[in-house]
Amino acid sequence: MKNLPSDYDFLTPNKTPNLCRLGVEKDGGYILDQLFLNKSNFLISFGMAEEYSFEIDFLNLNSQNKLIIFDFSISHIHYLKEIFKNLRRILKFKRTPGDLFQCLKYYLKFINFVNKKNVKFYSKKVNSVNNEDDNITIKKIFENIAEHDKKNITFKIDIEGSEYEIIDKIVSYEKNIDQLVIEFHDTHKKKFEFFTNIKKLQKYFDITHIHANNYREYNQDGFPINVEVSFLNKSLKAMTVKNFDFPIKNLDFPNNPDTQDLKFSFRKIK
Repeated sequence: MKNLPSDYDFLTPNKTPNLCRLGVEKDGGYILDQLFLNKSNFLISFGMAEEYSFEIDFLNLNSQNKLIIFDFSISHIHYLKEIFKNLRRILKFKRTPGDLFQCLKYYLKFINFVNKKNVKFYSKKVNSVNNEDDNITIKKIFENIAEHDKKNITFKIDIEGSEYEIIDKIVSYEKNIDQLVIEFHDTHKKKFEFFTNIKKLQKYFDITHIHANNYREYNQDGFPINVEVSFLNKSLKAMTVKNFDFPIKNLDFPNNPDTQDLKFSFRKIK
């Protein structure tokens, strides 16, 4: 257990009684408040790759739930390239038919998912400036793609370091968002950016949960290098009692199931 220095105190999450997990019990699962999930029927997801159990669990909460996803790293072209790559390598005895079957299995799963009537998928990169055809901005998402005047949105962001570029745009739509969960990356290199962006979010949202991604270690302060942070809109009034010790048993699970979860505490050693 790492006891964090006092400059991290502002990150101490507010305790809410209804925290639940959506997604698998490894990398791809995230923590949100069940009470307000039940009042939300719209999810915006930035980043899914080949693990979208979080999105599936959200859709399964209510038959009326809808989802839009943005991820430029995955597409039909991505899967077709992988299929042909496997075919070539089978001919060179560098892959097995089992590898090809697994690739086809993932592709069929992807097709079935993105073709659901309540799912819209865009192979685009979310950016602060729409300067390329494969980029899209937060403004365009909210004003042209998300349903007009949509409220009670749930938001998930895992875009491998690009999260720092879009926080300013996210908070400008805070009245539309009930909850969001963001994975922040490289806090050992970007401590200032991490602190600055969290404080921007805290003007409108309370932190309700933090979990370390154990695919990376601790930084020099004892704080996780990559960390998943859950937020609840201040208008929904999270409790003022604090949670100090993480991970939380039976709620948090290691992203990498082959190694132990990273433990840390906001409590002060007396």
